[in-house]
Amino acid sequence: MVSMLKNEMVTLEPAAPQNVDLLVRWTLDPVAQGPYKRVPRMTAAELHDLFLHSSDRQYFLIRRTADREPVGRFYYRAWRLGSSHEMVDWELNIFIAAPDERGKGYGTAVQKLALDYLLQQPETRSVFAYTYTTNKAERRSLEKAGLEEKGRLPHPYYRVRIPPEESLLYVSEKDH
Repeated sequence: MVSMLKNEMVTLEPAAPQNVDLLVRWTLDPVAQGPYKRVPRMTAAELHDLFLHSSDRQYFLIRRTADREPVGRFYYRAWRLGSSHEMVDWELNIFIAAPDERGKGYGTAVQKLALDYLLQQPETRSVFAYTYTTNKAERRSLEKAGLEEKGRLPHPYYRVRIPPEESLLYVSEKDH
């Protein structure tokens, strides 16, 4: 488990008892989720447990580095999609909770920070994310962060649950 990731724009603070209630509240709030996310069908207690005890995901509170104000939620999730169970394909997932904080570069900074960190891990095969084709801001953000568009889902290698709307896959593969 990572203790903290930080750059000049954002700090990723791991989910912990002192911040998990905010993460849960945002996750259950359709305004915080934004127009391209869905409120999950989970209770607050289930989300609390997931955020603190997931075996395949690490959740973070996103803070602005300058003033430490919380602005969103992020996680990366380990998938073992290939034939080698030692190698991991990491999924990125993010939302900026306050509508007036969107479009300021926080999402790109978070995804770049996580991408750089995950590509340094010896078990990493790739880092990927997907978004609705209509989410032009997130598509730009993923490209700026260093991921490359690989086409529409479903994808033969990245066998993830297909979102309800047409989605594009973005990937950065580790040089081995």
